[in-house]
Amino acid sequence: MARPKGENTLRKNFKLTEETARILTERSKAENMNESEYIRYLLLNQSENPKSKELELEVMRLRNEINKIGVNVNQIVKNSNSHIYREDDKMELKSQVNKAADLMECMVKKIC
Repeated sequence: MARPKGENTLRKNFKLTEETARILTERSKAENMNESEYIRYLLLNQSENPKSKELELEVMRLRNEINKIGVNVNQIVKNSNSHIYREDDKMELKSQVNKAADLMECMVKKIC
């Protein structure tokens, strides 16, 4: 990712820990770039709204909750097929599942 010739350059100096410097060196070599090219590549190719660690953790929690809901739905379907539930119970369950789906859709819109 070479700069066009004649483009002005501005130097930036910053400090890294030894571990961070090692990671930068390894990753830039893995991409066949020097460290400056690699940093520019990362900066120019990230989205306008980078994910924060808190957002990533919240997404992981949400994924786990959705998985738990899926397990519960599977258990409910099994019991429903065994004719344990009455029709009005099934209607209430369907209503609750629709509400959960709406909430998940709302969360997805906030994340994206």
